[in-house]
Amino acid sequence: MYLPPSVILPEIFYTSGGEYYYATIPTLYIGYYHKDKYGNAYTGKTHTNDSQKLNPAFSTSLPTEDLENSTLANNYNNLTLNSQNYFGLRPPVNDSLPPTIDEYNQTYYTRYILEYRLSSKLYIVETNKSTFYNYFNNSFSKYFNFAEVLWKISGPLYDVKENDILMQGGVIDSNLRSINKARKLIPGIENYLTDLTLYYKK
Repeated sequence: MYLPPSVILPEIFYTSGGEYYYATIPTLYIGYYHKDKYGNAYTGKTHTNDSQKLNPAFSTSLPTEDLENSTLANNYNNLTLNSQNYFGLRPPVNDSLPPTIDEYNQTYYTRYILEYRLSSKLYIVETNKSTFYNYFNNSFSKYFNFAEVLWKISGPLYDVKENDILMQGGVIDSNLRSINKARKLIPGIENYLTDLTLYYKK
């Protein structure tokens, strides 16, 4: 999986298991790994075209404080513990992908965000498009709130206006507008989308 060297962090990490599994198969990963500046993890000490993306193991991040307090939570627990449970039915993990060159040329990038409805505290997972719609179109969608957030990633930082007429949307101003729209779907999402220039390139 190619990534430009500028986004790869120099630190090397090691896991003995239970922290990550392969993004393509439901198998826990053991060994050295490294990260990019967006927090994504990859196999190996250094990044090569053969490096594989890793997803964090769900058991390390599931908010459990409310999982025994509602019928909705009990139904969800039954679903995830069902004998037919497999990779496609597991609770989602953060597996979002960085913008592509085409998306930078278009100046916008869609972020796919799910919120667990089982926790009294805001608990958000950002996924890729495929994962997002797998959950959105399945029977267990009732356990989540969903938001597609249009995220500006290139262009001027602030709105460009002439005679109070908007000529070009700025990165920061456009993303604030997108957050305000997303708040109607996921109240409190502004506490997650705090970096208004995430992925920004001039």
